[in-house]
Amino acid sequence: MKHIKTVLALSALASLGACGLRGDLQRPSPIFSEPPTEEAQQPVDAPAQFAGVEIRENATYYNSLGGEIPKPAPDVDVEEESMGEVSPG
Repeated sequence: MKHIKTVLALSALASLGACGLRGDLQRPSPIFSEPPTEEAQQPVDAPAQFAGVEIRENATYYNSLGGEIPKPAPDVDVEEESMGEVSPG
């Protein structure tokens, strides 16, 4: 009896694991709206544009949750040896 429950549980998990996947991992059609057109499904080959924001060194920036956003330092290489060990909470 225990063997049958294990086989049924594994087969249920295997069937749920492939839920919604078809062929080369295309998403299934939407249920409550019209599917996108062929033109909307084609990838766009355009460079991403970023706004040129000046970062002030003496200012502190916060995200929407109130946490401090670290300032980027693209000229500084990250050395793993200088990172200290993090102890669990």
